[in-house]
Amino acid sequence: MSTLISLHRWEHPFWIHYACCAAWGACYAGRLDLQVLLAVAANFVAIVAGNPLNAYADVRNDRATTGKRHIADAVAAVGRDRVLALAFAELAAAVVIGTLVSARVAAGIVVIAVLYLAYNLEPVRLKRRGYAGPVALSLAAGFVPSVVAYASAGVGFDGEVWLVFAGVGLLAVGRALWWAVPDHDGDAEVGSRTPAVRYGTGHALAAATGATAAGLALLGAGLWTRHGPAWAVLGVGACATFLLARGLPDSRLMLRYGMTAVVGSYVVIGAIPLLD
Repeated sequence: MSTLISLHRWEHPFWIHYACCAAWGACYAGRLDLQVLLAVAANFVAIVAGNPLNAYADVRNDRATTGKRHIADAVAAVGRDRVLALAFAELAAAVVIGTLVSARVAAGIVVIAVLYLAYNLEPVRLKRRGYAGPVALSLAAGFVPSVVAYASAGVGFDGEVWLVFAGVGLLAVGRALWWAVPDHDGDAEVGSRTPAVRYGTGHALAAATGATAAGLALLGAGLWTRHGPAWAVLGVGACATFLLARGLPDSRLMLRYGMTAVVGSYVVIGAIPLLD
């Protein structure tokens, strides 16, 4: 069981993060029925399936990165081929669940799967292609799942929702850039040209701050227009706590303090439309 937890990155608080990313769109659609629940489930399975795929692709990186060697050990215990087969099976299951809802939801899940495949696997492997990696990852784990869950409710999109989802997407870009900083040495050792490797960790942190600031602006505009200024201040304030954690020196502290603050802000963003 601990091996599967490592492969899927289910340790606390990541599982809450996955649930929030899968369900945000449903929260803003204001509808919860079997169809929407299935779309959220498809999102969740697809997001989680990206982790064994990443574990398969990043064995050498994780072996060289303090704090991630347990993931490489989990891959070795299961076998690389079996880990890859598990990832493909879970992505396929997510598509099947999406198909039970509608062709549109299934197509969205396919987009998530393609983004994860492009991020991790050669010959594309966007992870080693500068900013393309964080953007693809944020689309797969933030923006697209929000759109999929919202679309499953069958309600029309309005401008305010697009602003919220675009803000969420940019916040995810900031998180992806931030989380890659402690992986710098391992990525550099195996030749992965992430932004932190290509431009330096200082540049990556500055870019993470810029993406976060832009995301906060869009999120705040969307929340202000849709729910009013008080809710906008609450949402932006909760998400801005990330900026206090950007200087944490290693993955252990980032997980214990920074990621906990991030997940807390994600819960707030999902709760706002339910409480208003």
